[in-house]
This record gives sequence, structure tokens and C-alpha cells, in this order.
Amino acid sequence: MTETVTAPTVRRRQRYRTLLFGSVVVAALANVVLRAVGYPVVAEAVYWVGLAAFVGIWRFSPVTLFDERDADLERRASTATLQVAAVVLVLGASGARTLAALGIYEVPPMVSGVLYGYVGLFVVFAAALIYTKLTR
Repeated sequence: MTETVTAPTVRRRQRYRTLLFGSVVVAALANVVLRAVGYPVVAEAVYWVGLAAFVGIWRFSPVTLFDERDADLERRASTATLQVAAVVLVLGASGARTLAALGIYEVPPMVSGVLYGYVGLFVVFAAALIYTKLTR
């Protein structure tokens, strides 16, 4: 049965979602500022407090933070992300190998690491897809 959503519920949901994402954004910005002024340990502590706040709000908020519309948006964004990453991986890896084989350009190790990161992204996606299918 679908729950009826009232205006106060929508406002509460929006308030908690703002707190959810705001906790991470504020923590990340504070982390950068504190590292820049020479407090790296405090910076990491603030960052982890922000992440803990995110998890706390996500798990224990009194309202449902996300609904089927959000799930649909996430699915479409994930698909677009994977499609872009696939194109970058295919073209980037092929181009890097071809240019190196022709002696035109030697790809820096950082670029190779990025391409392996893309491969890792697809490995994680495949593992998550298989796990999801098996536990469904």
C-alpha cells in the first residue's frame, strides 16, 4: 500500500535530506580548510564526524528519505555514468595502447592507473549485479 504524503511530511523529508547531504558537504569543506591551515588530524576527525552524522541521519531519521522516484533517478544516473565510463575506458585504453605501440606517445603511469580504476569500477558493478541477482 502506498503511503499518503502530506505537505508537512514533504517538508520534514526535505529537511532531513538537507541535513543528510549537508553533513558531508560541510565535513568535506572543513576537512580541506583544516588541512590547509595545518591541522590534518583534526581535519580527518571532523570529516569522520560528518560521515557519522550522514549515516546516523540516513539510518535513524523519522521519515522515509527516498522514494521510488529517487530510485528511478539513481538508476538513470547510474546507467549514464556507466555508459560514459565505458566509452572513456574503451577509447582511452585503446588509444593509449595504440599510441605507445606506434612510439608516438608514452602514457604517464597516472593515466594507466586511472584506466585500471575504470576497470575496477566495472568489476565492482559486475560483482554487485551478480550479488543482487542471486539474493533477490
